[in-house]
Amino acid sequence: MKLLKSPLRRTTAVLAGAIIGMAGAVAFAAPASATHPTITGTSDCVSEDGWTVTWTVTNEWPVDGKVKKVKVLSPEGGEVTGDLVGEDVVLPKNNGGEVTGEQVVPADVEKAKIWVEVKFDNGHKEGKVGVVKRPTEECTPPEEPEEPEEPETPAEPTPIVKADCYLLIIGLKNPEDGADITLVMKTSKGETRELEVPAGSEKTTKFSADEGFSVEVSAKGLEGSTTVKYEEPENCGGAGGGDSELPVTGAAAGSIAAGAGVLLAVGGGLFLVARRRRVKFTA
Repeated sequence: MKLLKSPLRRTTAVLAGAIIGMAGAVAFAAPASATHPTITGTSDCVSEDGWTVTWTVTNEWPVDGKVKKVKVLSPEGGEVTGDLVGEDVVLPKNNGGEVTGEQVVPADVEKAKIWVEVKFDNGHKEGKVGVVKRPTEECTPPEEPEEPEEPETPAEPTPIVKADCYLLIIGLKNPEDGADITLVMKTSKGETRELEVPAGSEKTTKFSADEGFSVEVSAKGLEGSTTVKYEEPENCGGAGGGDSELPVTGAAAGSIAAGAGVLLAVGGGLFLVARRRRVKFTA
């Protein structure tokens, strides 16, 4: 009996050892064969230009991996762009992150299909296929931005600049389709006046004037100014006599004309102010 038991025990021990060895081999092999990427894709709508798939690759396993290959199976000649494509793209372990890419698919293609191969740090390499069907919902086209309306150009005002032997008169004739204007006038004697000239009105202001007198004229809200210099007309004879309002001639005409030109430019300047731009006037 003991002789029979002894060989039997040895045989049993050998079988047990083999089984344990096989179990160990399976235990060590299982994690390697189990690792694989998980691929999902989404697409919301389709338009005349096609539809776009967002591919997401994740890793549920306890080892990192690297994306080695991304191949488009449908449609042929398709392309995937984004973080999913590149040199040794890392796929973190245990849902530690995700890698995404995009694929633009023609409108008449019924499904998008890609294959992604990942090599894991345990040495195992595995590829998986992702498939997304063509969406049925039509994309809503983006709303076209409304073009801003161009502001109408205000009509130009007519400058009023006159002088006689005693006075310098400055103002504007503002048409009905003009813009409200406020002239700011600073005299060489230190006085400052504002003259409001609403659209559809004509207004002037008078300054007592003698040799060397001048008025700096600007439009409120606009940069720049010009200086209108008073020069006594020749027909005054230096005696302060003559008509109360005489047309300016001779040397004084050039200075007055320059001031009139700048006042005329106010109309065009107001159009630019309406567009919130700053304008500089020069005499």
